[in-house]
Amino acid sequence: METKYTQEYVPIAASGELEGASRTVDLDGIYMDSKMMAQDYNSVRSNKRRSQIDVGDEDDEFDEDTIDQLYEYLDDEPTVSQRFVVVVPDASVTGREESLADVITPGILLDHLSAEASRLDSDGSVYAWGRAKAGTDDGNVYCWGGNSWEATEAGDDNDVVCRSTHLAIDTDGSGRGIAVERTGESVVVCTIPSDENEPSWRSVPDHRDRDSDADGSATLPSTWGEETSSGGTAMSSCLVGAVTVQPDGCPCPMPALFHARRIRHDNQLLYVGGWIIDDAALYVNSVTMLVADGPNDIVDIEHGDDYAAMRRAAESGFTRERGGFGSVCYDGEFDRESLAYLPPAFHEGDGPQQLASISKRSARTGRNPQTGKEIQETDDEHQHHQERMRFPLVDGDGDGENMRCLVGALDCPIVRVDAAEPCHNSCCCPSRDCECNWIPAQNELPPR
Repeated sequence: METKYTQEYVPIAASGELEGASRTVDLDGIYMDSKMMAQDYNSVRSNKRRSQIDVGDEDDEFDEDTIDQLYEYLDDEPTVSQRFVVVVPDASVTGREESLADVITPGILLDHLSAEASRLDSDGSVYAWGRAKAGTDDGNVYCWGGNSWEATEAGDDNDVVCRSTHLAIDTDGSGRGIAVERTGESVVVCTIPSDENEPSWRSVPDHRDRDSDADGSATLPSTWGEETSSGGTAMSSCLVGAVTVQPDGCPCPMPALFHARRIRHDNQLLYVGGWIIDDAALYVNSVTMLVADGPNDIVDIEHGDDYAAMRRAAESGFTRERGGFGSVCYDGEFDRESLAYLPPAFHEGDGPQQLASISKRSARTGRNPQTGKEIQETDDEHQHHQERMRFPLVDGDGDGENMRCLVGALDCPIVRVDAAEPCHNSCCCPSRDCECNWIPAQNELPPR
C-alpha cells in the first residue's frame, strides 16, 4: 500500500478580557494525516463481494449499479485507510471556565475536519477555529484546511464560504454495530451485522475487562469520556464507530470503522484518530479488526539528518513490539504471520478462540429483519464459501476457505518530532520517503 501525507497549520483565535480591555490571541496548531492507498484491493477478494451492503437507513440502500461502481473503485487504487493527528495548545482564557479542551468535543472535531468552517462554540465568544479575514469584523474565519475560499452570490454581497475536505464521514451512515473482545488490557474491535442490535458507537477503555452497555451509544458521543493518567499524560477512552466514508474519487459512501481519542501531553492537546475500510460489510469471509493492548506510546525525538538514528531513538521509547510496525496494517489470512500484528494476550489460551468468535460474528451475512432468517447471498458459490469458512489459528489446516483479515492498531505509537525546519512534503523522515510509518506529530511549530 502506498501512503500520501498532508500537513497544515491550524490557526485558532482565543478571545477574552485583560485589565478591562478585549484581547484576541492567535494559537497555532498543526494538522497531519496519512492516507493509505491500495492497488487492486479486490484482487484477493475477487469472488467474494457481497450482494448487499448494510447501511444505516433502508431508504439509503445501494442499488446494483451503485454497488458495481463501488467495487470498480476498489479494483483500481482506492483509499482504504486514513489516520490523522490534530495538535493544539492545552489553552484556557483567564476568567473563563471553558477551556479549549472543553470546546473541542468529538462532534466539533469531526465538523471541522469534514464540514464548513465555523465558530467552535455557539456564539463565537471565546475560541474560533481560524483567524478572522483581514480587514473585516463580520466574524468570518479562515479555513484552516488550506485557506481556500469560495465566493458565491448572496444578494448584492459576495458571501465567502470555506470548505474542508480532510474527511468525508457520515457518523450515522452504517447499519452495523460495534462488538469488542477483551482479555486484560488487550482489546479487539469489529463491526457486526445490525440484527445483533449492538450500538454503532463504543467507548473502548483500556482498563475494563468486559463489555458494558454504558460503553455503547447509538450516535457519536458528545464527550471524550473518562481519562486515565500515567507519567504526565492523560488519555481519553478510544471512541470507535461504524460509519461510512467517501474519500476523493469514491462514487458513493462505503462502510468503515472510525476511531479517535484525546490525549493531553506536555501542555498540548493531541486528537488522534482515523478510519479503515470495513471488509466484513463488503466481502464474504473477510473481517476488519482494530486492536490495542494499552495506551498509545508517545515518544519525543529531535529531527536530524540520520534517519537510522531517528528511528532508533523513536523505537527505544516503544513499550510493545508491535510499535515497530507503526501505522502499517496487516492484510492477509488469520495464520501464524498475523500474530505479529495482534496483541500477545490473544496468541495463547482462549485468545485465538476469542478472535475466531468475534471474526465469525463480524463475517456473518446477518438476518432479514422481516423473516428473521439468515440472508442468503445471491451467488451460490458465495454461500458455499461462508459455510466452509475456516479460522486457521483455531481450526488448523483442512478443507474450507480461510478467513481473511485487515488489522489496524488503535495503539499506534505517536512520534513527536522537534522539527528545526519544516518537514518535506509533510514528512519528517530525513530520507523524505516517510517509510517510518509513524503517526507524526510535531511538538513545536517550525518557522514559516
